[in-house]
Amino acid sequence: MAEGDIANLKNRTEAKLRYAWVHLNELVTTIPYHVGDDFERAHQESFLYHFLGAKDAFLAELNVYYNCKLPPDNLTLGELRKARKKLNKKYHEITALHNLENDDTSWLSKAKVMRDYATHMHGIARTYHHGGPHHGNVFLRNPKTGDNIEIHYVDEFSNWLSLMSDLLQKLRESAIKNNS
Repeated sequence: MAEGDIANLKNRTEAKLRYAWVHLNELVTTIPYHVGDDFERAHQESFLYHFLGAKDAFLAELNVYYNCKLPPDNLTLGELRKARKKLNKKYHEITALHNLENDDTSWLSKAKVMRDYATHMHGIARTYHHGGPHHGNVFLRNPKTGDNIEIHYVDEFSNWLSLMSDLLQKLRESAIKNNS
């Protein structure tokens, strides 16, 4: 693949991160009371779509960095793992993403569960607090466990997005270094 094609893939990953920031910024600046209306719900779901879309776009980068030659319409973490096994090679970046995505306590796993649930079942599960020590906070609720993430969801989304940005940058640098 040409250098320009690799740059395009990297730009796509970065665009998905920027789009997630756009939706998060709108949630922070245009929704003063977080009432759960359609505007707010649409932005929450769009945030998760683009947030996890950045990880999916990064898989296309890994596909190229490691010359796995998977077709774009069958590019998943599982398929990259299979390709890696066929090549009898270990790729730290694929393993790191797999482990993070499959650790039920990780931020990536929690975000994926929420996105999948919102996409296929119902809206994003939340707990609204009126009165008491958490008055005004809206906590995300894991639809699998029912547990609350006890931080206001916009703060949690912001944390997740920072973690994702840092992770993808670190994994990109590692993949490029290991492929040089």
